[in-house]
Amino acid sequence: MNEENEKKELDPLVTQPHGREQQMKMEILNMIHSGASPYDIIYRVAQRLEKASGEPGYAAYVNDQLRAVYGFALKDTIELEAELDEVKARLERIKKAYDSDEFTEEEHIRIGFAVDRHKKNIARLELMIQEAKANRTSLTVPKFGKL
Repeated sequence: MNEENEKKELDPLVTQPHGREQQMKMEILNMIHSGASPYDIIYRVAQRLEKASGEPGYAAYVNDQLRAVYGFALKDTIELEAELDEVKARLERIKKAYDSDEFTEEEHIRIGFAVDRHKKNIARLELMIQEAKANRTSLTVPKFGKL
């Protein structure tokens, strides 16, 4: 018995201070209690793991995979709407570049092509969201006021 107690005392998982882990546990519970999206919770954990592991890009990769699987493959509206918001924001930045005099005529043509592609992508995403809502394929609890 005494030997077993000595092993527990030397085990770093038992003896280390639990500051960071405790903070993350509380952060997860706070996000759950505030009704945060499960995707946001997973992404936040991935950000912490990225920082702890020193592996840059891990959180972005997790976010991309969440969007690919739950958004595009399983048609979850939360992920599709997040993608739509990002595409709309990119379109606004591209439009500003198009209106700029900093680019050559050839570059303006390319930027114009990007504007058109983004508009088509927005229309596609809006249709996917409309279909997902009609088919009730959301995998998560709707946010307050949304059904």
